[in-house]
Formats: sequence, C-alpha cells, structure tokens
Amino acid sequence: MLARSGWVLATAAGVAIGYQAGQAPNPQERTLDANLYMQTSAEYRAVCVQTYNWAAERLTQKLANLDDSTKPPAVVMDLDETVIDNASFQSYIDREKMTYSDVVWEKYESGYPSEVKLIPGAKSFIDRAEALGVTVIYLSNRVAKHREATIKALTHVGLSTEGIDQRLLLKDDTSNKTVRRAKAAESHRVIMLVGDNLRDFSEEFTTPARDFKDPVNGEIAMKQRWEAVDRNAWRFGTDYIVLPNPVYGEWQKLLGTNPRGMLRPSGIK
Repeated sequence: MLARSGWVLATAAGVAIGYQAGQAPNPQERTLDANLYMQTSAEYRAVCVQTYNWAAERLTQKLANLDDSTKPPAVVMDLDETVIDNASFQSYIDREKMTYSDVVWEKYESGYPSEVKLIPGAKSFIDRAEALGVTVIYLSNRVAKHREATIKALTHVGLSTEGIDQRLLLKDDTSNKTVRRAKAAESHRVIMLVGDNLRDFSEEFTTPARDFKDPVNGEIAMKQRWEAVDRNAWRFGTDYIVLPNPVYGEWQKLLGTNPRGMLRPSGIK
C-alpha cells in the first residue's frame, strides 16, 4: 500500500445513494462497489488464491534454477491489501462518511491491529516460502512509529514474527520504497516482489504529473504508465506478483474530480 490520494470510480447508481432523501453525500460512495467486491465476492477470493498459487509455483521453479550466491534468497512483500486485509477500515470511513486521511488511517493502524484479516492465499504462500528456506521481508508504508501495532497485526493473523526486527521495513519519511528495497537486497538475494500497487515494485510506475484541465494530458499520463508495464511485461508473473486492489492506489492520481472523463467513449446512439 502507498499513501492514498485521489478518487475511486463507482457506478452512477452508487454515487446517487448518498443524495437520496436529502442526505449529505458520502465521499465513500465512489468506493462502494470496489469495497463490496473485495469484501463479498468469491471472484476476488479466487483471483487472490490463483495469484498466490502461481507465485508459490514460480518461487519453487526459481529456487530450483538459482545459481550459487553468498546471500540467502528472499521474497519482499507489501502488507496492506497484499498480505493484510484492512476491509474494516474501509467500512469505518464509509460508515462515518469520511474522506481518507493519514490521521484517520494511523488511528486504525495503531489502535486496531486485531481487526485485520489475511488476504486469501497469502499465508499459504508465506508458509511455503519459509518452508523452502526463503526469508519473507515485509516492506510496507505503515508508519515506523506504530511498529509494535503492525507486529501485533502479523501475530493476530498467525504469521511468524521470528526475526521480525530485520524483516519489517516500515515508512519513516517517504512512501518511496527504493531505499528500503535496496536495504533488503544488501543482505538477501531478492528473487520475487509481491504487492498490490505497481510502486511496490519500482518507481518507474509512478503516476506522471498531469494537468487536470487538459483531458488529453490525462490520457497521455495514463498511457505512460501502460507503456511502463509493457516494458516490464516479462517480469509480471516472474518476479513481480500483483494482487488486485480496486479501492485505492497509485492509479487514482490520474482521475481528479471528473473520473468519467477518463472513461473510453462509445459511439452507441
């Protein structure tokens, strides 16, 4: 997970709910369908299990073909919406009709570690990696000052915290994970990265700055991210493993206050 900003697209019907019967609009209406998909659909569960099943298979293949190295192998994993399911936080800000803020998130992060659950398939993959002798390093933009709460969350969902002092790399002053990825690579041979946001893998996928008054500029910025994915196509499913997250992420930064302007038009009359 990265620091969250921007908006999430939802259906027109969903947006209208907040305006019924003279109610004040709920800023979370635009995430309603995305939250329901992640919290209720068997399809989301299946995609996560499928992704982690393949990741475990790919990890086994990579280990079998690994050449000699003085560094032990490692997998670097994001936490939120990659390993840890924070659906109750999304439900909270929906209930309270709040917009996301770091202050509200830190209240949840520090005070409610027992509310988190596991992303489907995550524990099986982690258990498999550890059984194969692979170190699992968690590289998260959870805040370093709430480190103990994050460790409690990992314990709560049944994940091993042995050696966690060296395996948990949290955010101090920047959401950019480049330095922390390099730190992981100093002591380990990183053979796979797992995340729900493309910046969990590289800053190459950072959303370009855009002029929100210019729709063409938005389309150009969007295609630049697509092109970055295409340049790295060989890595996805090999050493980049991506989990779905339609609720928040780097992609939102392109949307602005008129997300429908980013939809592909139709000629239907």
